[in-house]
Amino acid sequence: MIKLFVVGYPLDIQEADLMEIFSIHGAIHSIELLKDKVTQRHKGFGFIEMEEQADADRAIAAVNGMVLKGRKIRVKLADEDRAERPRTVKTNHFRSQELQGNASSAASDPESFKSKRPRKLMSNTFRAEN
Repeated sequence: MIKLFVVGYPLDIQEADLMEIFSIHGAIHSIELLKDKVTQRHKGFGFIEMEEQADADRAIAAVNGMVLKGRKIRVKLADEDRAERPRTVKTNHFRSQELQGNASSAASDPESFKSKRPRKLMSNTFRAEN
């Protein structure tokens, strides 16, 4: 089975609509459109598994770049080996090691917070009436 990554489809589209579009080009094994956990709305991307490599190639050639309800759909092969590759670690954006040491020690030392001035309140809701 060949897994395709589909992004950019309209957010109000249903799985049946995508199945209709892709089934013209070959047999579909499964469709998984990702949704937000809280709102249950589509995130705008998903995965479609097709039975044969030739069907997947035809679907990519035909559907990639198609405009549907004003949105351009992009289709490509899913990155299957993503789980095997380690993610790149981004370094901190501090200018020097000295600043990194000061930032971490200030966060762990509760005494350093006592010498700081409290923030000014910007809202009038917390001020006492005269």
